Amino acid sequence: MPQQQIILVRHAETAWNRSRRYYTGHDDPDLTASGKREAGLLRPHLEPYQDAHVLCSPALRARRTAALAGLGVDINPDLREWSYQLPDGHTVDERCGGGPCHHDIWDAALHTTACTGECLPEVTARADCVLDCARRLTAGGRPVVLVSHGNLIRLMTARWLGLPAAAGAHLALRTASLGCLAHYDGRPSLLGWNFSPSVDVHPPPRSAVPGERGTQPAPSVVPDRPDCPASLDRSRREPDHSPADVGPADRRPSPPVPPAGRNTPTTEPLEPRTTDAGLHRS
Repeated sequence: MPQQQIILVRHAETAWNRSRRYYTGHDDPDLTASGKREAGLLRPHLEPYQDAHVLCSPALRARRTAALAGLGVDINPDLREWSYQLPDGHTVDERCGGGPCHHDIWDAALHTTACTGECLPEVTARADCVLDCARRLTAGGRPVVLVSHGNLIRLMTARWLGLPAAAGAHLALRTASLGCLAHYDGRPSLLGWNFSPSVDVHPPPRSAVPGERGTQPAPSVVPDRPDCPASLDRSRREPDHSPADVGPADRRPSPPVPPAGRNTPTTEPLEPRTTDAGLHRS
């Protein structure tokens, strides 16, 4: 594996993801049935990383995704979603009452009284802290898996590439998708991006996805490189098949969500424990 390999995992679908609603951290919805299917389909692609350092957001949707994907995790609070300070479950348009609302989370100058929250420099410092931690962990020769949220992953990717944090706005990312950060020719590089097994390998029938907007997302952009992980390299995947061990969530119980055990499945209650492996800012 390339040195300092970091695998990015965005959590699977919730009802609010489907309707493009925002979270502020107070409510913590679980995955939809479709989201549980998405998360289960990640499992074979993450099997090579069972021995990796796995760091996860404390949010239930992230921990549930990790559990369904077969990962034991350590909780890192810095991997929580960006705090937009909009009412939980509301869209920006609803928050602004249908009138003009100059709100752009990727531009700190556009956070208004009506739409305030964690500003871009604050969340950038948090993302940089996670990347610093990941670099330290990969120095021991093991890859790192980060299970987190869409906008934070986009921002971390921009920072890894040496770009301004706001460049993350241009990196579209599906739910339950994978990316790969590493070094190539001595430079921080993006070796895989937006690979979604539920879309790229096992797309559900359109009739099985209520509320779908009517078009499939654009294909994942994954380079055809020998040093790209096989699970992210579309040119090296086996022919499409439907695994027998992954079925709709409503036909089998979900596995227990890991609280924070080091890469070991658990049946303990959902009480996340923060790892002490250098995950807090000083």
